[in-house]
Amino acid sequence: MDEAQVSAQIEDFKTDENELEQVLEEYDLDQELEELFNVLDRQFQQLEVKYQALLNTRRFLNGTQY
Repeated sequence: MDEAQVSAQIEDFKTDENELEQVLEEYDLDQELEELFNVLDRQFQQLEVKYQALLNTRRFLNGTQY
């Protein structure tokens, strides 16, 4: 291999700026999805607490157990 071929291969192996930008955007998307999931998870946990509170209130008011 001559110097020109080696230089060409080195250029081929370098990270393309557009490709790098796409990878970074995908990573950011994963971060956004994780944050969204965490928000939804917290909201769901709050809903479970409210539902349990409603059941307990209903049991108390009715004087019965479910």
